[in-house]
Amino acid sequence: MDYLQLGRSDMRVSRICFGTWAFGGWWWGKSDDDESIEAIHAALDAGINFFDTADIYGGGRSESVVARGLEGQSDVYIATKGAVLFDDKWMTGVSNEKAYLKRACEASLKRLKREVIDLYQIHWPDNKTPVSEPMEALMELQKEGKIRYGGLSNFGIRDLEVALDTARDESIQPLYNLLHREIEAEVLPFCDENEIGVLAYSPLASGLLTGKFDSQSQFPEGDHRRDHPDFTEEAFQRNLRIIDQLKEFAEKRECTVTQLSVSWVLAQPGLTCAICGARNAMQLDEIVEAVDYPLSQAEVDRINHIASSTE
Repeated sequence: MDYLQLGRSDMRVSRICFGTWAFGGWWWGKSDDDESIEAIHAALDAGINFFDTADIYGGGRSESVVARGLEGQSDVYIATKGAVLFDDKWMTGVSNEKAYLKRACEASLKRLKREVIDLYQIHWPDNKTPVSEPMEALMELQKEGKIRYGGLSNFGIRDLEVALDTARDESIQPLYNLLHREIEAEVLPFCDENEIGVLAYSPLASGLLTGKFDSQSQFPEGDHRRDHPDFTEEAFQRNLRIIDQLKEFAEKRECTVTQLSVSWVLAQPGLTCAICGARNAMQLDEIVEAVDYPLSQAEVDRINHIASSTE
């Protein structure tokens, strides 16, 4: 496993960050806690020392599973997120208000069974609260010793610029993969210039870039991919054509499309980690091996060409 410094922090984190969204069950269908914990233990064995979760994942269930899986582990870093309102059934809104974020952080600390959270991230902007307010919340939580560092998730470039005027954010967590590259224009250069860590989520495009789906694939009730634009109508057909070419390229390289897709993300300048989810140890093993398949610039260029030229 390879490791990089996260922003200007003292955290050297594994380039594969284990994402635990699916552990919560919501949006992904049923999940098995024992299987999830086995996957966490497999991640530790593989050298992964960075785990990402959020309070909204299963209404706290994912955080509780992470706590069980990492019980007794001291040489690991846990990142979680708050800002999404929820009840015992589903999400109900978003709030960036300081008072709410501080309460949410306290609740996450209890579920994670930790005295301090290594990285606490504002999950989504609420599009009404000035970004200075959640940044003040992060600063106060840090001073109170409840978090070590603060970060943002799903915030755009304008908010990032304003945020730094209030407090230091050590990371940004954006959507980024071969099919979604919007952050390349402004966010990545800004983060590079300001030494902000970039934690790319959904590097496999919700599983699409594993190469395991075809035009006949169906998703169960409760799985967010049933209505996801990447999996519907013309976009899905175009994506499948891209993946067919990636399969050919991966076969020549003697790796899987999963490994190729994760390696492509890790090869991008300014990327700290790829946040990869896995339901079980077998899925995780395939992802971890992507670190052993670094791409040359010529290979990156070839993959870029495949993604941009398929109509």
